[in-house]
Amino acid sequence: MYKKITLRQRFLQTGLLMLLLSLLIGAGLSVTLLVLFSANNPRGEEFLYTLLRLLAGQLEGPGGMLPYIILGVILLCLAVAIVCVALTSRLTGRLSATLKTLRQAADNLRVGDLNFEILSCPERELDELCQSLESVRRQMKEAAAKQARAQQERGLLMANLSHDLRTPITVIKGYVEGIKDGIAATEEKRAHYLETIYNKTLSLEQLVGDMRDFSEYELGRMQYQFETVDLTAFLLDLSEEYRLELEGAGMGFRAQLPDRRVPVLADPRKLKRVLDNLISNAVKYGRPEGGVVLSAQRYQGGVIVQLSDNGKGISPQAMEHIFDSFYREDTARSSKVPGSGLGLAICKSILESHRGKIWLTSREGEGTDAFLYLPLTKEAV
Repeated sequence: MYKKITLRQRFLQTGLLMLLLSLLIGAGLSVTLLVLFSANNPRGEEFLYTLLRLLAGQLEGPGGMLPYIILGVILLCLAVAIVCVALTSRLTGRLSATLKTLRQAADNLRVGDLNFEILSCPERELDELCQSLESVRRQMKEAAAKQARAQQERGLLMANLSHDLRTPITVIKGYVEGIKDGIAATEEKRAHYLETIYNKTLSLEQLVGDMRDFSEYELGRMQYQFETVDLTAFLLDLSEEYRLELEGAGMGFRAQLPDRRVPVLADPRKLKRVLDNLISNAVKYGRPEGGVVLSAQRYQGGVIVQLSDNGKGISPQAMEHIFDSFYREDTARSSKVPGSGLGLAICKSILESHRGKIWLTSREGEGTDAFLYLPLTKEAV
């Protein structure tokens, strides 16, 4: 099997080879120059013959020149060799330290230890490698943090859904047992029981829909069916539905819509999902005898839909996390309010897929304004 050598040994071999080649080239050039000098000088042959006798020891130069020439050549070779070895050792030492750091970084990445930092290197090529590895480390760390958050969110989803499922299931079970046991003896009481059961099944259906939406949202597989939608007519149709829902909750509703066509490219079902969520939040967190205003107006090549309520508002601290998955302000208080905390996160994803955006402004104790921006179709701009 071929035995591998270290980088230091490879550099030393290369340095010694460079020294040997330098000496051979120097000797060859010296001989060539002497031959050329002898050929172009009238006494060149005599000079060359005398030099050869001097080197052969058959003739002494002034003061015994030959030993000094030999000693000078030896010292020159030693000096060149020492310089080559010193420079090569210095270079290999720096490169070895850098490569050792890179190897340690690669080992850390392999075992999943991402809590370190790869520093820059003086050499450009090695620095590019260091920066590439550091970029990989940062990306892996971000991915690991994202995965940990996703795992935590899944656990939180299960806890929220378990809590929200328990109440309707318990109610449905109790009312069904009441019907079976004959407690609902009158037609009026049976109708009340069935109406309650029906309402609770609607709550369960909504929770199952939240689970489906979350799965699509998390996997990035939300399916859209875009079409040209007249937003004025679309909001007008929804207004009556929302009016009945809010009046049933003891709240008022008012719509202020444009009197002309406002065409946008949208998925009507997904867009209704966003507005349904905003209305649902207005009911959940609204005040008794409160009200909601739905309005729309054109703005810079698009349309802004505004949904305003005079509920209890959102605190500044909560506003920073309002679009985070599963976030619910004041856990102890919101545990009494149904919902998974996914609504606004999904709404944001839906609006971004429509090339639009959503944002909220709120005044704690006064109310909240939700804004949706959708671009108009090219024909309408």
